[in-house]
Amino acid sequence: MPPLFSDSGNDFSPVDEIPVSRLRALLRDFTNLLGQQMYFWGRDVIHPHGNLLCENGFEKRKSEGLEGTSCYRKYLDDGGFIELHGACAGHYHPDQGGDRNFLYIRNRKRCFLYADDTPPAPRIYAADALNNGPAAELYFASLRFLDWWLEYENWIGKNTREDWRTRNFQAFSSLPASRPLLPPAEALIWLAQFRNNPSKITRVRERRRSLNS
Repeated sequence: MPPLFSDSGNDFSPVDEIPVSRLRALLRDFTNLLGQQMYFWGRDVIHPHGNLLCENGFEKRKSEGLEGTSCYRKYLDDGGFIELHGACAGHYHPDQGGDRNFLYIRNRKRCFLYADDTPPAPRIYAADALNNGPAAELYFASLRFLDWWLEYENWIGKNTREDWRTRNFQAFSSLPASRPLLPPAEALIWLAQFRNNPSKITRVRERRRSLNS
């Protein structure tokens, strides 16, 4: 899925119409949905018919930083790659440099621009490599990760039983410390709007209230 908006800083995009405080709020919603989604990817690893991440083309690697855990890496057509750990996830492109890489840290519940060409090991994050702004740059960096996320969920929909993600959501919702947000289908609708039309989107909490009313 090609980017719809320029992230060069030279072209006008709908993001320019959004106040920074509003864009930050939308990024928090995106981050919270990503936290929920991390649980789903964990369930894909133990799918009854086999590891779905590996079936999708991920390479299973030993994870540095946390004993006994694994890392999953998938190279993309643009020369970058996605890397998933239990504690963090990101999109990295060795040729981009600067702060253009995207990193989500699960226990911090935060997304960052990541200024190192080498992905971090879980729980080992160099403070000088983490940056949470400007908001527009973080938004565009999140889209590079989101493009893969949406593509992967489309693949999941075609290659698993229709109720697989629904069952994942139900299991997540039953966990004592979980904070379930939107059901999977609704979450994907919100994420597509976040990507394609962020100036018109509603907050996740508003969408959730509308579903429950």
